[in-house]
Amino acid sequence: MTQPPSADDSADLAAAAGDVAAAAANLASATVQPVAFGPLTVGGEAEGRHNLDLLLDVEIPVAVEVGRTEMSLDAILDLVPGSIVTLDKKAEEPIDLRVNGKLVARGEVVLVDDVYGVRITQIVDASGRIESLKRG
Repeated sequence: MTQPPSADDSADLAAAAGDVAAAAANLASATVQPVAFGPLTVGGEAEGRHNLDLLLDVEIPVAVEVGRTEMSLDAILDLVPGSIVTLDKKAEEPIDLRVNGKLVARGEVVLVDDVYGVRITQIVDASGRIESLKRG
């Protein structure tokens, strides 16, 4: 059998109930304020530009792909100076400019002061870059 609560227990319960009632009254009287966001400003863009500036010195591999071919290991071992490797592109087709292995532009090979260069003729649009990422 349980014993009836003592006077001390009753006083503690009454005090706790009073505390709960006071807390509930405070919560009920609190008003909720709507959050007001300020307008978007150029400051966010400037901060983004600053973050981009941190990356400007990062080196990224850039490759110019004239064409591709598949060869057996035996055929590769038979290569010697003067060997000709046939590629899958015709001479008049644009070459691919790849950044970090992903296609970003197409162009043509040019000769500038006895050094090869690439003249960009087409920047791959966003959907083309996404497709290049999917193909890996």
